[in-house]
Amino acid sequence: MRNENKSKLEKDTTIFKKLISKMTLEEKIGQMFQVGFIGTKITSEISEMIKDYHIGGIIYFRRNIESLQQVSGLSNELQILSASKRPGLPLMMSTDQEGGMVNRLVGGTRFPGNMILGATRNVRLAKRDGQAIARQLKAVGINMDFAPVLDVNNNPLNLVIGARSFGGDPLLVANLGVAFIKGMQAEGVITCAKHFPGHGDTAIDSHLGLPVIKHGKEHLEKVELYPFKQAIKVGVDSIMTAHIYFPALEPRKGVPATLSYNILTGLLRRELGFAGLIISDCMEMKAITNSFGTIKGSVMSIEAGSDMILVSHSLDKQKAAIKAVVESVKEGRITEKRINQSVLRILRLKRKRIGLEGPPISDYRKINKKIEEEIAYQISKEGVTLVKDKDNLIPIDKSNNKKILVIDFLLNKLSLAGDDVENKNLLVNFLRAEGIKVEHHTFLEDSNRLSLLEGIDLVIICSFNAIHNPYQIKIIKKLHAINIPFIVLSINPYDLQVFPEVSTFLTIYDYSPFNLQVASEVIVGKYKAKGILPVILKY
Repeated sequence: MRNENKSKLEKDTTIFKKLISKMTLEEKIGQMFQVGFIGTKITSEISEMIKDYHIGGIIYFRRNIESLQQVSGLSNELQILSASKRPGLPLMMSTDQEGGMVNRLVGGTRFPGNMILGATRNVRLAKRDGQAIARQLKAVGINMDFAPVLDVNNNPLNLVIGARSFGGDPLLVANLGVAFIKGMQAEGVITCAKHFPGHGDTAIDSHLGLPVIKHGKEHLEKVELYPFKQAIKVGVDSIMTAHIYFPALEPRKGVPATLSYNILTGLLRRELGFAGLIISDCMEMKAITNSFGTIKGSVMSIEAGSDMILVSHSLDKQKAAIKAVVESVKEGRITEKRINQSVLRILRLKRKRIGLEGPPISDYRKINKKIEEEIAYQISKEGVTLVKDKDNLIPIDKSNNKKILVIDFLLNKLSLAGDDVENKNLLVNFLRAEGIKVEHHTFLEDSNRLSLLEGIDLVIICSFNAIHNPYQIKIIKKLHAINIPFIVLSINPYDLQVFPEVSTFLTIYDYSPFNLQVASEVIVGKYKAKGILPVILKY
């Protein structure tokens, strides 16, 4: 069998090399770029990038998706347009569908995020999660998911990763990440482990600046790199780079992993033996643009070892970056042999997961939301975590007609990756459905409405990354001081570290609908919370 596989690989390589030899330099370099665009229909801009710049892929954001039917149709039209220009070279259609706070597929199942999966400790569920997400994506023409996040979240102040991680234990992250990869790839969707070599121990968002991780190589081997090593062993399709500076791995000061030959070629390719596709994180993030710029950074990233460059937003930068790489080859800075290596990896992956026979056509009607929602609910049911309940406030006694107030905070500026916190009143609706009479108020940062507490017997306060917000901490400490019983329901388990005096703390890791439903069921005593904290709290 091994000899048969080797023979097939050699045969495929010969076929692809022949195809590559017939491509112009511009066509080959175009294949090395994924770009984004604005709109829910084909625009002149994205049409130009397909026809004239020969791009290899497109990334969808929320701005491109308004329904399952719409995005399925859009994917089909884009693939047909691409096939009319370059038959046999389908587009990689990607998005960030991680679950939880990073959820792009409007109309699809809102799957819980990674950290609540970490709280389940359930490898079988992680695999089913990967399969279910893949089925929905594939049905709307998305053949690549920038997931799973394999960052080990070991910094409580890490806002950009946080609950997007499976947890703070490298072994747990690896086990669940590998299971997710196996599930998604079994359904024929390209996986992308991110953010190599690890974004978990940062307090700066690389969208906004350049984070630095100062750990030595030994620590990085045991923690940050471990999940990626395991993903490589099971054949993960692709790996996304991190815009983070690692002094222990890169001697040039301020050069992030995305631009580091030592990290991408020396470490990832040679030392770890990764043979799949290396793709950059978006080259318009400030960690790149502040010091290097998108255009120069794109050239440097390919020199470092990236096979595919992601430029998500600006048409002028997309064009300029592609032209800059073409010029770098013509000037001899990058060899055409180096370009051919990347194009060969791209073609192999496209054939493996998408097929090269004709434009792939999707059908959103193949989605079975009932089955997928059952999986999502099961994750929530096994993951919601009651960290402490010193005063036995859970379950609520429904028989004595207590006056209960639900308080939440609207802090959309803290939302991650362009997503928003949807369905802000769902918890109230779920509690009322369980027979609990509750009042509901939203606290904004400029309000001081503690007068609302008069006559209230119990408060359920929904914190939203309070560890980053002094106002929430202030309100919760006031509640504690006036001695009204209250339950904190938080999406961020680390919030407990800033108000350790709280007696009852329930964490759901993200505001996914099924997490809120299960939280309400736990609060009324329908179930006991089963989740186990996947991170270490100091309180």
